[in-house]
Amino acid sequence: MSVEQAHQRIRQTNSTEFADAEAHLSNSYCDHHLEPGPNRAALDFRHASLALDRSGFNLLQYGEEVSIASSFENFYMLEMPIEGGVDIHFGAETVQSGTGIALLLSPGPRFVSRWRAGTRQMMLQIDRQALEDRFAALARRPNASHPIFNPVIDLNTEHGRYIRTAFSGLAEALADPEIAAQEDLEAVVPALIDELLQNIAYRQGSSIVPERLHATPRQVKLAIDLFKTRYGERLMMPAVAREIGISERALYEGFQRYYQRSPYDILTRIRMENARRLMRHAGLSAAEAARNVGIRHLGRFSATYRDVFGVLPSQDSAGTH
Repeated sequence: MSVEQAHQRIRQTNSTEFADAEAHLSNSYCDHHLEPGPNRAALDFRHASLALDRSGFNLLQYGEEVSIASSFENFYMLEMPIEGGVDIHFGAETVQSGTGIALLLSPGPRFVSRWRAGTRQMMLQIDRQALEDRFAALARRPNASHPIFNPVIDLNTEHGRYIRTAFSGLAEALADPEIAAQEDLEAVVPALIDELLQNIAYRQGSSIVPERLHATPRQVKLAIDLFKTRYGERLMMPAVAREIGISERALYEGFQRYYQRSPYDILTRIRMENARRLMRHAGLSAAEAARNVGIRHLGRFSATYRDVFGVLPSQDSAGTH
């Protein structure tokens, strides 16, 4: 590719008007609704983008605090703050980015993100079809539904450092058309897709229990198998760790590394998923389902169920479906 062609792949847009920024982002990505923060400070919108085949790399800022309501279906968004951070609310979940923390947002329901004042981000828009095709090839599941990733990525992990390095290279290409013209630039996104698929836990279909494409360590797999077969028992993590032959600390570290969640959180999700199945398909009441999955306190069960699914058990039983 010539340097002149590389110039054509790079775009720069600046504005101090909310309407202009909103229209630009809606045309560039998807529907956006932009709202000023509580102090209603002046906007300092700056967006630079580099086209990469069906994907795109971006540098984006708003200057002051803003809230954005949006959704997308045709791409995944990997975003890493340079400064500041973003709070994102979707469904019953809230996640935050910041120093050392990136976010991987999957196609799906509408969400609201709050950009803190002074936030600047590098953002990679990854074509959904490209990622799903690679996922199907690696998983050997030709008809698999799209993966919904655990959104939080620790940039101090090995794969987090890989993302940092890849983003630094893309930022250099965005700033220098001679680098953008290099032939190996198009290999960056496919390599990043493989890195994500190999290291980030995901969910599929209606399941809320995370999986991993590549094998997890034997002890973590043993713990998950135990949770799936004995979720109705009163399971304590020190006893689980002893049973599978590791320390409690190693158990927690393994789950955090490979699932970005604690073992108790995974056990809770397995319990909630089975409770939902019992209510929807076996006709059990919320109290009966709670007892069957090892939860004796109905109030705690209802609160956890709402946190996980966004509705109360009474709104999600067989009679409502």
